[in-house]
Amino acid sequence: MQTIELRHELSERRHALEERRSFCDRARADRLVGLWAAGHLGLRDGDAETYADEVVRAGVKAPGGRGGFDRIAADLAATPIHVEAIRSRYAIVMADIDRPHAPVGMQGFSLGF
Repeated sequence: MQTIELRHELSERRHALEERRSFCDRARADRLVGLWAAGHLGLRDGDAETYADEVVRAGVKAPGGRGGFDRIAADLAATPIHVEAIRSRYAIVMADIDRPHAPVGMQGFSLGF
C-alpha cells in the first residue's frame, strides 16, 4: 500500500514541477518577446525593460497565459509587424528555452531586434 501512495505522491510532485516550469518558461518567453517588441515600438534601455515587465504581468494575469501575446499584438497593431511574426517569435523563443544546451539567462538573445 505504501508503494501506491508513494507513486501517487511522486506523480503529484512531478506534475507540480512541470506546471511550475511551464509557467516560468512562458513568463521568460513573454519577457524576451516583450523586449523584441519594445525595439519595434522604439523603446530602449529602461523603457524596454519596463515594457517587458508589463508584458510578463499581462501574461500572468490572463487565464491560459495568453495575456502577454495579446498585449504585444495590441501594441504592435499600429506597426508593420504582422501578428504571425509575433507568433513566430514566440515559437523561436520557446524552442530556445527548451533547448538544453542554451546558457541560462541567454535563451532568445541571439534573436536581436
